Formats: sequence, structure tokens, C-alpha cells
Amino acid sequence: MNNNVSLKSIILGPIVFALIMVMLVVHNYMNIVNEDIDNQYAYIDASLIRSAKVITSLDYSFTSYFKNRDVQLVDLNREVSGELCRMWPFESSILADNKSHDIPTVEISYMLVGKESLCDESSALFKRAARKIALAPILSFLHDLDDFIYGIHYVDNFGYVMSSPDTVSKNINKDTLAIVKSRPYWQKTAANHNQVTVSGPAILGEFSLSEPVLSMTLPVMYKDKFQGAIALNIEVDKLLNKQSKLTNLIHLIDNKTTPVPDNAYREKLLNIDGLDFHHLLYYELNWHDEFKNFLEVKKFNLTVVFIVYLFSVVTLFYFNSRVEQAHLKDLAARDPMTGLLNRRGLETFLSKIKYGEYAVIAVLDIDDFKVINDTYGHDVGDNVICYVADQLETNTRDSDAVARFGGEEFVVYLTGHNVERMKQIMQRVKDAIVTDSSRVIDSGFTISGGVEVVKKSSGDFETWFKAADEKLYQAKKTGKNKLVF
Repeated sequence: MNNNVSLKSIILGPIVFALIMVMLVVHNYMNIVNEDIDNQYAYIDASLIRSAKVITSLDYSFTSYFKNRDVQLVDLNREVSGELCRMWPFESSILADNKSHDIPTVEISYMLVGKESLCDESSALFKRAARKIALAPILSFLHDLDDFIYGIHYVDNFGYVMSSPDTVSKNINKDTLAIVKSRPYWQKTAANHNQVTVSGPAILGEFSLSEPVLSMTLPVMYKDKFQGAIALNIEVDKLLNKQSKLTNLIHLIDNKTTPVPDNAYREKLLNIDGLDFHHLLYYELNWHDEFKNFLEVKKFNLTVVFIVYLFSVVTLFYFNSRVEQAHLKDLAARDPMTGLLNRRGLETFLSKIKYGEYAVIAVLDIDDFKVINDTYGHDVGDNVICYVADQLETNTRDSDAVARFGGEEFVVYLTGHNVERMKQIMQRVKDAIVTDSSRVIDSGFTISGGVEVVKKSSGDFETWFKAADEKLYQAKKTGKNKLVF
């Protein structure tokens, strides 16, 4: 039987294995991507919750200061230009009196901008703002709390803005307050007393912002009247992707106004208690970029898979060539018609086996085989030869050997310790062939043989074969259908 593997199988077999390994690497990579997305989503959730707490605490502070009727005069820079009053601190850092300079100072950056009357200490607007001016440094401190907080500002309903950092207010003009009050988020904030209103992402042109921000706004109420709104602006890109390990970007959209794109992956609807919003997170899945990153991140794993594939192919080539060589060697040692050993094969077999005390070499020949061929044809003659070969193999042991030396001549080799027993085996084999020969041709046929029994190490195969062949000649001359021992 040919046990060698085709070239196609040698190449495709390891490819299937390699593909399975690559799929496992891809699966592992996607698990890492999903884990990074989960971590980033958790960070965004936590950041939004913290920002909501900041604006809630500011709402409490501003509301409390409305109850305080004392005017706190703070020495600030003042400037009136373009029909607006601007006020900002003299110093950029603060430290409590009588405190050592070894204590870290707090950097402050804030500005108040409003109508011209804001700079007039006798005006109602100045007094209104003065009651809350102590909160301005707190705005500055909270603004620096997280990198993603772009700015915090309070827009008073009566005409001024308090903001941190001061850059948010520097570009405010006299139309800004009117623009802010016309915005849908302002109107929604004014009506939504019990929740933080979330709007955006959007670029707030009225505050000269150049980056899209997510705005959290909360109304400041006093005696059930709307006094103004606190706004905390979050720089979206910093919040979503600054700490990200992902290849592509996470996006935040208002899913009521913005459709979800086709390449959105792992969509997550945000749901945080106390926040009124309809926003959704998703990961922008760009297969080209993801594939490039996959090759970079998993290059070691892919190299190992490739090396294993090459090793498998080379190993299969090696073993297949060995099997094929063994198969060709076996073919050279066998008779092509019957599959029995040929003369060379038998000699090789005898050179490798361990002899028993005695050995039997039997040379068998089909009687009147020429007549069978002439009468029934060569096809039937071939069937007779194959039948004899099958019977010989069936009725001998695996440790014995059966060979065809050409034509109708067969050679049987037995080894053992009991001479009589081996003679009986040969006689039984001969009788079995003759008894069932009618299965091949109706009239049946007979065989004759010469059997040489020898002691181990007494001569060689050629000597034994010659002696058995002479006894076959005697069997043919003395009536056929017999074995001569």
C-alpha cells in the first residue's frame, strides 16, 4: 500500500493548521481591543460622573452665595472697552496669609466680563457679582482638576460672565450674552431644574472655542427664579482618546441629532444618573489601520506561526520522502501481480530474520499450468496464480515468508523447532489449495512441491533452494499432486 502523502496535502495540511493558529492570534488581538475599549469606556463614564459632581458642587456654592447679602470687595484689574467691563486678578497665584512659601501655591486664571456697569462699584450689577467673586478662584482650581476640562463659566442672567480660564472670556463681545441666551441648550437648562443638561459636542463660537466641547450646564435657582447657568465644557478629544491605547478613535455623538456611521463598533448608550442627555459612544473601526496595527503588535506571534508552518512542511517533506523511498523499495521486492515477495524480497527477508532450530524451504509449482492457460485463457491463468498466492498467505504465519519466483513457481519459508509439525503445515497448505481450487476453474487443479528441511546455519539459501527444486522435479516425475520431503 502506498502511504506517501501528495504534495498538495503537504502544503495545504500545515496551511490549515497555520490558519487556525492565525485565527487564534486574531481572536486574542480582538480580545485585547475589546478590553481596551471597555477600559476607555469605563474611564469616560468615571470622568463624566466626576465632572457632574463638580458642576453640582458649584451649583450649591453659587446658590448659597445668593443667600449671602454681603458684598465682598476684591481688588481686581478692571478695564472698560467695547462697551464691556473686564475684571481679572492682579496675581496669577494665591497663597493664604501667614502661610509659608514652601506650601505649593495655586495657579489661578479667571475673568469677569459684563456690561460697563459691572466696573461701577455702586451699580446693582457690580454688587450682584461681588457676592460671588470669592467663587472665581474655585472655578480656576476646578478647571485644572482634569486635563479634559476646557473651561468652567457662570453666565448670569443679568449680564455678566465669570469664567476660568480667562482665555474663555477675553474674546467675549457685547453680543455674546444675547447669543448664549438664544442657544437651545441655554433654554433647555433654564427649564430643566433637576438635572444636568448635556449638549454637544459642538464648537461654541460665542466663546471663540476652536475645539468641539461637550457642555454640562446646570441652572442656578434662587427663590424659584432662574438666576443664571453654570457650564462645564469638556474637550471631547482629550476625554475620549488621550489615554487610549486603541488604534482608531472613540467618538461621542448625540444620537438624536447625529446618525451612527456604518463603521461604528461597540456602540454604548451613556446612562448616568442626574444627567439629561442622549449620547452614545462608539469605536471607529477602520480595518486598514487595525490590520496594520495587528501586524505590528502581533508580529512575533505571526513569525512563530510562519516558522512552525515552514518546519511542518519541511518535516512532512522529509517523512514523505522516507515513506516513498520505503514504498518504492517494497515495490522492488514484491511481485506486481500477487503482491508476494519476489526473489530479491525473499533474500532480503531471510537476511534479517532470526532462525529457529530448523527451517523449511518449499518450492511449489502449479501442475499443468500451460494446459490451464491454453484451455481457459491467460486471464483465468492469472486468477489461478493469484488464488494460490492468497491461499499461501492465508495459511502461513506472519513470521513465515511466501514468494513468487516467476510464472507458476512459488517459494515458502518456515522456521521452527519441530520438524514434523512444519511438514504437517506444508501438507495442510498444499491440501487447502487443491481442495478449494474449483473456485477458480470448475475442474480444479493440483500443485506439486519439493520441501527441504534444514538445520540452522547449515548452508545458504541457494543451496536450500536448489535441493527443494530437485525434490519438486521428483514430485513432477512421480505423478504430480504431491509434496516430496
